[in-house]
Formats: sequence, C-alpha cells, structure tokens
Amino acid sequence: MKGFKSRDVTSLGHQIRGEVFTRGTHGYRREVSGFNLLTASSPDLVVVPEDEADVQAILRWAAEHDCTVHPQATGHGAYRPLEAGMLLKTTRLNRLAIDQEAQRFTVGAGLTWQDVVPELHAAGLMAVSGSAATVSVVGLLLGGGIGPLSRTLGVASDYAESFRVVNAAGEVLVADAEHHPDLFWALRGGKVGLGVVTEATVRAVPLSHVYGGGLFFGAEDMDRLAHAWLDWVTDLPDAVNSSIAFLRLPPEAPGPLGGATVLHLRFAYVDIEASHDELRDQGEAYLAPLRALGTPIIDTIGLLPGDRLAEIHADPTDPVPVWEWGDMLESADHDLIEHLVGQVGGKAQSVLTAVELRRLGGALVRDDLSPSAVGGTRAAFSLLVLGVAIKPVAPLVAVETAGHMIRDLVQPWSASEINYHWAGYPTPEVFINRLWPAETAERLSEVRSRYDPNRLFEFGN
Repeated sequence: MKGFKSRDVTSLGHQIRGEVFTRGTHGYRREVSGFNLLTASSPDLVVVPEDEADVQAILRWAAEHDCTVHPQATGHGAYRPLEAGMLLKTTRLNRLAIDQEAQRFTVGAGLTWQDVVPELHAAGLMAVSGSAATVSVVGLLLGGGIGPLSRTLGVASDYAESFRVVNAAGEVLVADAEHHPDLFWALRGGKVGLGVVTEATVRAVPLSHVYGGGLFFGAEDMDRLAHAWLDWVTDLPDAVNSSIAFLRLPPEAPGPLGGATVLHLRFAYVDIEASHDELRDQGEAYLAPLRALGTPIIDTIGLLPGDRLAEIHADPTDPVPVWEWGDMLESADHDLIEHLVGQVGGKAQSVLTAVELRRLGGALVRDDLSPSAVGGTRAAFSLLVLGVAIKPVAPLVAVETAGHMIRDLVQPWSASEINYHWAGYPTPEVFINRLWPAETAERLSEVRSRYDPNRLFEFGN
C-alpha cells in the first residue's frame, strides 16, 4: 500500500466510529461493490464513516498519508475500477429532515431518492429528482440532475440551497449563496474534486401528482412510432416531458415484456396549479396524437403520485453489469431516427439493452435561475446507450462494439457539451473539453485548487 502501512490503517480504525476494510478482510468485497457490477474495484482500503466527525478524521488521515480519496454512495457512476487509494462510502450518512412549512428537506449523503420521495409525498411535497430511484440524492445534485420533469422544473441542483462539505483539510464548511459562494456554485454541477458532501438542504416543490407513465409498443410498430414521436415532441410546451427508448428486455421482465423488443415512450405532464382532473384531461390532450397511431402492449400512463415518479422510466433497481455511453445533441431529425432504427429498431439484431432519445429544452435553458456549474443542459436532446454485459448473450466486447457504432453514427448531431452524468467515466479529453464551457471549466479548476490544493480527491483528468 502506497503511502501508509498496516499500523497506520489500524490507527485510522481507532480514530473513527465507522469501519475500515482492507483487501482480503471480511466485508471488503461487500463494501467495494457498487450498482454497476461491471466495475471490479480494488482500492487499498474502503472506509465507511458513521458520521460527519468520522469524515473529518478520515480526510485528515488521508492527507497525512498521501492517500487519494474517492467518495461514493451507490456506485451508479462507477465506470472505471479503482486500483489504489481510498474508497470513502457515505452510505451511513442517512439523516433526513423535512420542513413541510418551508418546503425544503435536508438529506444525508448516503440516502437515495427512493429513501426520500415517499417521505416527501407524505408531506404533500415532491422533489425534482432523476430518472432512477436508487441513485443517491447528493450524487445527483453534484452532477446537476436531469430527470423526468426537467423540461418543466429544471435540474435537481437548481433546488439545492446549501451543502455541508468536509474539505481536504478536514474542515466542515457550509456552502450556500452567502457562505463560500464559489464552492456552492461549483458543487451544483462540478461533481468531483471539491470535498466530501455530508448533507444537502434542498427546496421541494408543492406538488403531489403529475400525469405520466409509459407506453410500450411492440417491435412491429416501434420504427414508425419513433419517427412520429420526433414530429410530436418538437413543438410541445415546457409542461410536457418525454423520451423514447428502444429496449431489448430480458426474459425475466414481467408479463408480455419478457424477452420482448419494444419502444418505450416515457411521458410526464406537469402543472403545479392544476387539479387532478385538469392534469388528466390536459395530459391526455397532449398525448392523443401518439395514442392514435398504435395500440400499446402496456399502458401505464395515469395520475402519478410523487413517490412513483421512477415508474416513468422504470429503470432497474438491482445492481447490473452495465456498459454505458451518452451524449447531448444539438438537434434531432429523421435521419438520426433512421440511424437508430437501423441499429436497434424492430428489425435490427442488437446486444444493446436500451437506447434512449430524450427531449430537453424548456426550463433546462432558462437564464433566470441562480448561476451554477452544471454543463450540457442547453442541448436540444440527449442520447443514452446502455448494454447489460452478460455472457454468452451479450459479452462486453460485443456491447462496446455496438455502442461505439452508435457513437460514431450520431457525431453529426453531437453538441459541444455533455452533462457529467451522461459521460460515463469521462476520458481526460472529454473531462477537459466537453463537460463544461471553457469559462466554467477554468473557474471550476480554480475552485478545486483553492479547496483541495494537493488533489486529495480523486477525479479523472
């Protein structure tokens, strides 16, 4: 182990209430495993703090022993294996406090959206969350957080009011609009190299329901409906959120979806002022042109309470070995749809599990929100490519080859920026040139250098 010896690790264990695991010890493999089973990490040690004081002690120890630190909650974004240093798991930082009157909540770094949204719904509130319920709240905030309602309500980090963060010196800082405003700006979208966030206070939305869900169309209809969706979605108001996904579902998927190739149309109509009847009537009015084009295998669209927003995308909740690549697109046209249909449409043979095209715009490009470091939100569409790599059906090399083919085909539509959460584990070139505009990237570099001058926190450039 570089920079420290076994007695140093023992000393760390005595300084904290949490646990320390080294390679080969009982519990190490359990703690190092994240949501993406494709990433087999093997850091020198995994440390699981019990509270914020533990985080302080851990970071002071790491700085003293020249041990790089990689904070992680769920491991959804773990696309590159760690082979050295420290994995700091925030899973036990799980405090949740909801201020119903002030319409805000404070959440520990270890909690996921599925931990939080039911409690918010019980209080008559909703969060601007991501598509997947099992992603950590803090992790999504740090990268921006484009979700199923973002055309209407913006990104998750727009709603962050403050962060408690432990810096590289082991000091607890409260970053908000008045205190450490440069750090507050950076934490909303800068994602990495800024410290260990232990808690965030987030503004909620006074909303109990949306009108949304999904339509699943069979392989015989998916190519035609993909083209129709593009015509339909281009001119929709900001109140309507939608994407399509070309899916190849596993045999264990429920009911008629088991082993099927389908087009999944995701839909959400949002109006904070509308009654339930008004939500239903107006939502159906917007959806009617697509309903007229085909009969879905499954229709889950209806009045959807805030604690069931994850049903819109219906992402898997169990860990999977997934290869992922994404991009932001300046535009989308029927040539692009034809390229996607050729690779993953109803007549194609593909090892890819999901290819999603999502309409952006709306509140994502508003200029009246407080400034933040979020990148990649001004594109017109996003593209996400996923492949579950399971031998012999879809070995990793076949998944990567198919994904890279789509990457190459869509280059003419590619935007200059990409949001961090779409980039997988970004290469140095992507990290430097595409995650943020040049001015934002330069400012982020300055903030990182100020709060972590010795680069204690590991990140990929």
